[in-house]
Amino acid sequence: MDDEESPRILFLDDDESRAARFLKAHPDAVWVQTADECIRRLSEPWTVVHLDHDLGGEVFVDSSRTDCGMEVVRWLAGEQAGPHLKDALIVVHTHNMNAAGGMVRTLREAGYETIYRP
Repeated sequence: MDDEESPRILFLDDDESRAARFLKAHPDAVWVQTADECIRRLSEPWTVVHLDHDLGGEVFVDSSRTDCGMEVVRWLAGEQAGPHLKDALIVVHTHNMNAAGGMVRTLREAGYETIYRP
């Protein structure tokens, strides 16, 4: 990445106030609120991808559901994710610690540089 080039940041979160704070610090970031919307945007190249787990205003969502951040992780770990994302840093920022562990482990096993930052 060029020194002058801004990082491309994708931010998945359903909380409007958290997104507002994030976007204030990162005004060029793209905010998405659903797993489906996030997966659609992952066809583009990103430098950093921030993932929440519990979406839709719910908490402690079962990770087997398709409407949570773990669905994005399953997509990233699958064959459909392109090589354009392999250099992206993935930041798991959910407060759901049980889900976070699975998200981080799956992403690291798939070869992504991943950190957990609740």
